[in-house]
Amino acid sequence: MLLAKRYNFDPVKVTRSVMAICNIDDERLLKTAIYIKDYNVKVFDAFHAAHCSGTIISSDSVFDRLGIRRVKLEGEEPDT
Repeated sequence: MLLAKRYNFDPVKVTRSVMAICNIDDERLLKTAIYIKDYNVKVFDAFHAAHCSGTIISSDSVFDRLGIRRVKLEGEEPDT
């Protein structure tokens, strides 16, 4: 995925090809590639998103765009 991103290869096509060659059937890998291609998510964020089962603990708001429930690390702002 890193090389696909760096050299502007289609991450979905690369992932499907590698999965076919290696006889791997893992939807999380395709989901990762789709996050990279369609949502312009960084590679490691995309892997975390695809493997988190719908909820993630993070301070990174990128997961909000993906429809993943995020448990925020940021503290609440005190009322003034």
